[in-house]
Amino acid sequence: MARRRTPAKAVRRRASGGRRPRRRQGDGDRFLWAVAAAAFFVAAVWLVDVVVANWPLVIGGTIVLIAGLAGALLLRHRVIEAREREWLEDNARLERVDRMTGDRFEALVEALLRREGFRGVRRIGGSGDGGVDVVATAPGGEHFVIQCKRWGTSVGSPQIRDLLGALHAYPGHRGVLVTSSTFTAPARECAAGTGLTLIDRALLAAWFTGSFTLAPRARRGAGRRLLPGRRPSTPRPDGDTGLEGALGDEPA
Repeated sequence: MARRRTPAKAVRRRASGGRRPRRRQGDGDRFLWAVAAAAFFVAAVWLVDVVVANWPLVIGGTIVLIAGLAGALLLRHRVIEAREREWLEDNARLERVDRMTGDRFEALVEALLRREGFRGVRRIGGSGDGGVDVVATAPGGEHFVIQCKRWGTSVGSPQIRDLLGALHAYPGHRGVLVTSSTFTAPARECAAGTGLTLIDRALLAAWFTGSFTLAPRARRGAGRRLLPGRRPSTPRPDGDTGLEGALGDEPA
């Protein structure tokens, strides 16, 4: 004979959907956390015992690990430097510059600065650059802001004024304007007496070859150094018309 359910039990069974109540999820989580904490404690005690018992090996292994990491980082740095030197050698030519984008030209200027030993070379170029493309610190500690113009036409006085205005946001920095073209006479007049360094196409070619340096520094055995912003006065071979002719390029 089937057992009859009391009305109260039937109501509770219907209210619970006919299922038995499950164990609350929180109880299971607390149990798992307790097991994990106990396992962590046991592992920590075991590790301390191992270190105490084998401390010479642990110290030696740590030293080897640190030395290995330092060596790997140094090797990575050397590889990056070698790749940049190779890239610079391939691209530091006026005929390559004439086919570059603006971003690539900025990267070329960055590589030239690093070759001279500048530190903290960082590109700022973009929609909010305020007229500054690259910032860097010379080996002697002088701070520079550089504007790059990969143009086929001459740079005029408005661009000089833009850079002078941008320098207000970089107090104590020296302004440099590098172009793959030339500067107009009004542009040079506007820059006169402002402390700006103007690097035109001819001076850029000299920078490529190392006969011009933006931040000269004394080097044993080095030849005559140029002051920033001055053109190199190199002897011209017979029949040559200037630096551009020697490189097989004419100014844009």
